[in-house]
Amino acid sequence: MFRNRLLSIVLLGLLIAVFMVSFSGGEKEKGRGAKEAMKGTVKFYKGPFGPNEVELQNESIAKFNKEYPDIKVIFETFDWPTQEAQITAALAGGTHDMIYIPEGMYPKFNYKGGPLEDLTPYVNEPDWQEERNNTLYWDAATAPDGYLGGVPNVWIPESHFVANLDMLKEAGVPDDWYTSMDKVRDAAIKMTKDGKYGFAFRTGGLAQFSQHDWYGYVLRSGANYLTDDFKGCGLNKPELVETFQRLVDMQNKYKVTPKFGEYTWDGLRGLFQAGKIGIMHDEPPIAGVLKSNPPDFEYKFFPIPGNVKDVLLTFRGFYCIPKTSKNKDAAWEAIKFWVRPEIEVNYLNLTAGLYPTLKDTHGIEVFPDDPVLHDGMNLAKYAEGPQKHPQMVEFQNLVQPLFDEMMQGKITPQELIDQACKQINAKLK
Repeated sequence: MFRNRLLSIVLLGLLIAVFMVSFSGGEKEKGRGAKEAMKGTVKFYKGPFGPNEVELQNESIAKFNKEYPDIKVIFETFDWPTQEAQITAALAGGTHDMIYIPEGMYPKFNYKGGPLEDLTPYVNEPDWQEERNNTLYWDAATAPDGYLGGVPNVWIPESHFVANLDMLKEAGVPDDWYTSMDKVRDAAIKMTKDGKYGFAFRTGGLAQFSQHDWYGYVLRSGANYLTDDFKGCGLNKPELVETFQRLVDMQNKYKVTPKFGEYTWDGLRGLFQAGKIGIMHDEPPIAGVLKSNPPDFEYKFFPIPGNVKDVLLTFRGFYCIPKTSKNKDAAWEAIKFWVRPEIEVNYLNLTAGLYPTLKDTHGIEVFPDDPVLHDGMNLAKYAEGPQKHPQMVEFQNLVQPLFDEMMQGKITPQELIDQACKQINAKLK
C-alpha cells in the first residue's frame, strides 16, 4: 500500500513538472533553443547618427538574426528637426516596437501613465544583471516618480567649445582662455579681425538647435525652467541675467560673432572649417564634418565655463518600448542585443561622435583612430541633462523665440526671463 502511494506521489510530481514546463513559454527558457523559438517583428525607429546609419543598422540586424532567426527587424529613421512630432505619433499609433529617444525628448514621455512601457521588470531579469551593472546613466533614465521607460545606450555633450588652436596661438591667447567667460570674451576680441570671428554659437531657432547652446548657459547659471520642487519657474536668477547679457554683448557690443541668423548651423561649420571662426559651440559629430574636408589647422574640444557651475548640457539616448507595441518581448530581446558592447561600441566607432554608456567596453577602444573624439570622452565629467519634467520640451519651445528676440536687441535678458516665467507658470500643470 505504502509503495503504491509513494509511486502515485512520484508520478503526480512528474506530471506537474511536465505541465509547468509546457506552459512556461519558450521565451522564458535560456539558451540557443529559446532564441530560435522566439518569433515576431520588431519595427525599430531612430534618428540617423550619420549618412551610413541604415547600412550600419542592417549589419547589426544581420548579426541579430544569426541568434534570433525568426525575429524580423525593420529599421526606419525619423528626422532630427521634426523628431518631437514623429516620435509622438509613433508612440500613439503603435507603428513601432523599439524607439530611440534622446534625453532632450525623453522627459516628455517617461513618467507613470505615459506612453512608454515600464522596463523595470525587464531590466530586473536575473540573467541580465551583469549587463545591467555594466550600463551607465540609470539615474538619467529614471523619472522623478521612479518610472523607467528606457535603457541608456549613448551619451553626447550637446554643446561644448571646439577651438581653432592655430587662431588662438596666432592671436597670442593664453592657454587658460576657456576657464572663465571673461577670458573667452578677451580671446574672441583678439581673434576677430580680417573677416574672421573669434566666437560663434547657433542661432536661427529650434531648427538650427540653438536651444542646445543657450540652455547650456541656463544650467551653468544655476537656473532651470522650473524650481527643484517643480512648483514654479526657475529662470529668475541674477546669474542668468548676467550670462545672457554676456551673449548679447558678444554679438551686439563686441561684434565678435556673425550677425544673428546670418548662418545656419551647417554654415557656421563651414566657416570654422575654412579657418574663419576661433571658438565655436558645437557637438562631437563636427569631427566627422571636418574629416570630410580636413582643415589646415589643429582643433580641439574644450568645456564651457559657468558663473555658478561648470557643466555641459549632455543628452543620453534611450531605447524604449511603446505601450502600444504588440511585440514587447521580441523588442526587449532586440534592446538587449543592441546594447551589447560588441554591437554598441563597434557601431558608434563608425558614426561621428557619440559615446557608449558602458563601464566596460570588453576591450574595444572608443574612437581609436580619432584623437580629438577619443579625448572628447573626458567631457563626461561635466555632464548635466535637461530637467526631468514632462513639460520640459514645451518650456524649451516657448523660451526659444524670446531668446531670439533678446539676441536681436528687442528685449532685455530680464524681460526674457519675466515673459518666459509668466508663460511657464501659466502652463505648469
